[in-house]
Amino acid sequence: MPELPDLHLYAKNLRKFILGKTIAQAEANPYKVSATPAVFREALRGKTVDAVDRNGKELFFTLSGGQVFSVHLMLHGRFSILAWDAVPSAQHKVLALRFEGDEALAVTDYSGMCKATLSPAWPAVPDALSERFTYEYFVKTIHRHAGKGIKAFLINQQAIRGIGNAYVDEILWKADISPKSIAGKIPEKDLRGLYDAVGWVLRDAIEQLERICPDAISGEERSFLRVHNHKKARTEEGDVILREYIDKKQTYYTRRQRVFL
Repeated sequence: MPELPDLHLYAKNLRKFILGKTIAQAEANPYKVSATPAVFREALRGKTVDAVDRNGKELFFTLSGGQVFSVHLMLHGRFSILAWDAVPSAQHKVLALRFEGDEALAVTDYSGMCKATLSPAWPAVPDALSERFTYEYFVKTIHRHAGKGIKAFLINQQAIRGIGNAYVDEILWKADISPKSIAGKIPEKDLRGLYDAVGWVLRDAIEQLERICPDAISGEERSFLRVHNHKKARTEEGDVILREYIDKKQTYYTRRQRVFL
């Protein structure tokens, strides 16, 4: 599943392509959008794309007149830029937008989980890189979920938006905390290090992605990850990378990481 750093790059690159362009035509899969295809078409047709923003694992498209729609790619959704006459042959379409000049943006998903929402509410839960995600919020929210495993807490989109399975392993490794730890058992001094690791790991990942695949609008590049990396047997420090299902997720970690129970 694309996570926060991936979607940050997608939003940046989609802005290059569609910002300021007018939607001449829209097609929507009736089973994958929040409104009927006719309502979706009429809401988008003739509107200009004013902004493309990321929040959590969703992209929000703001159009002229204040109309907004969002796309959540889920596990296997993809954005593609193509000619409009190629849209009919694109499989598993969720949404397709034709811009003036016959260029198009298609959203596809072979797994059928991706969804597009018309007039979505802006999320109340803070994004992991937003100003609202403060240390005070982090500690208060951990205390409310004190009995949860720390991995389950960090990937809970009702607590923090944007972190998924791959980057939570990187964050916990950076903070030297085992994914087997209980959230409420982590000492406050280590919570500070964990909070700082969230921002450091996500921002570093964005820099790495912009270096490796600067034009990406789909796919998941994970080759640079330090621990959540199926091609690595050891970390750069020489620690064996263990793989185990923790909180129902395939988890990568090392024995060096401290366990708080």
